[in-house]
Amino acid sequence: MRTLSCLLLSGVVTLFSGLSIAQGADPSIQVEDAWARQAPMMPSTGPMHGDTGTGAVYVTLRNTGPAPDALVGASSEAAEVVELHETIRDGEVMRMRPVGKLALPAGAALEMKPGGVHIMLIHLKRALRPGDRVPITLTFEHGTSLALEVPVR
Repeated sequence: MRTLSCLLLSGVVTLFSGLSIAQGADPSIQVEDAWARQAPMMPSTGPMHGDTGTGAVYVTLRNTGPAPDALVGASSEAAEVVELHETIRDGEVMRMRPVGKLALPAGAALEMKPGGVHIMLIHLKRALRPGDRVPITLTFEHGTSLALEVPVR
């Protein structure tokens, strides 16, 4: 029985490894399949000196509570700027643009994925390599936040 308990606990820890919930977090907001895209550093051609890069974070947020909420911001020590983005079709071209918030209706899920809504990491401070973990804090409209460590793949 003790072995079974240890295996179950190990499975739960593995399932939620890297996920920590910040103080004041809303337990009705659940996080699933959080990951960051691999992103190399590139020589800067703009006003930034030295190397820079951009990356993206994807996560599914599930609101199991009775009230709607919205993701209104994110921050990370891995990048100078973090923005919420959506991908739109502009004629024959797909473009990304920042958005002020991403709605999270009661009883629904918000799936961030390539080609859709996502969290953009701008002016990376280091390359994001497979196996790395990216710390990111998500801020919600009702004043709660979630701190995550997202694996890079």
